[in-house]
Amino acid sequence: KRVEAFDRKRQLQEDLKDGILKFNLKPAHGLKALSSKGHVDDKDPSSVAAFLLKHAAELDKTVVGDYLGKEETYKDGFCVKVLKEYAEQLDFKGLEFDIAIRLYLSGFRLPGEAQKIDRIMENYAARYCTQNPAVFPSADVAFVLAFSVIMLQTDLHSPAIKEEK
Repeated sequence: KRVEAFDRKRQLQEDLKDGILKFNLKPAHGLKALSSKGHVDDKDPSSVAAFLLKHAAELDKTVVGDYLGKEETYKDGFCVKVLKEYAEQLDFKGLEFDIAIRLYLSGFRLPGEAQKIDRIMENYAARYCTQNPAVFPSADVAFVLAFSVIMLQTDLHSPAIKEEK
């Protein structure tokens, strides 16, 4: 019995590794493979978001960022729902604004497209304001600040932007 349990556990770990590898190459295929082995429900945005958070260390952060930033028209808005769930599953209560941004962005790399960054940071601002209602008068104010912080950070560290003398 112990040998069977060990073999089952090893097979689950191999299936997980294989699914993560597939996700890192093509998210839709990875989620389908992971779903077929019972690691995630690829039809449930909450399940996918929980998977992305739980396995952030093994997943390609650029691929996760691109996946979360997909537009409303992609797969009937499934990725937008996953993004919302991703933000909902994080706890920002009592955190400073910048610390919360760091926590939010720790599982993925922001895509380069401004529209995707906009969508991602809008979800962050909404969640932050829900959990910290006394900090900003509205989620819009938090969004503008969050987006500005990201843009300033990008300008500061981008090798493409020359330093002014």
